[in-house]
Amino acid sequence: MLADLDVDKLIPSKCNKLIFKYSRIFCDVEKFKDDSKEIMSKKGMGVIYTKDLDRDIFNPSKKYKSNIIKSYYDKYHDKLNKVVSTTLKKYNKCLIIDLHSFSDIAMEKLFGYKDTPDICIGVDPKYTSKELADMVTNFFIDKGYSVKINYPYSGTIIPNKYFYKEEKRLESIMIEINKRLYLENNYEIKKDIDILYKKLLKK
Repeated sequence: MLADLDVDKLIPSKCNKLIFKYSRIFCDVEKFKDDSKEIMSKKGMGVIYTKDLDRDIFNPSKKYKSNIIKSYYDKYHDKLNKVVSTTLKKYNKCLIIDLHSFSDIAMEKLFGYKDTPDICIGVDPKYTSKELADMVTNFFIDKGYSVKINYPYSGTIIPNKYFYKEEKRLESIMIEINKRLYLENNYEIKKDIDILYKKLLKK
């Protein structure tokens, strides 16, 4: 429930993929590495998880945490910075699609949510235009999926290099797919993801 199982199989082959190959329990590269800035750290789910859905699992030392951040978190973000910078230099624009999955069980245990949608769209006020958010949201709605913006998760990944400034050539949007759509539905969602990616490539 705390792993993006088989999400990589939903990514079209032509996309430039950057996949973190480790469980988010080990190191969650989507979180702020400073726990004071990360709201989920209060639930024991910061950059390094100390809890799973309903129990304590780990109490890392400062040295351990520092080593994990340096060896895995920082290296991943260095790669992300490089990929984005190279893409901007080559094409003068870059679109990040931050693809994840979530489960109904995890959402209920973590937040008490019982009304989770098929698709969660995460947006950032600086790096997700209304045009992009509307396009992706309406696409899934037209395909018959239930969709919510910034619920149950919010935001989208922004490369560290651009986090505190605004790069107008860069856009990012998060797509969180409910696991029930692809673990129980024989990957019907993949066909729609392929169509969406083709539309976004023409944007």
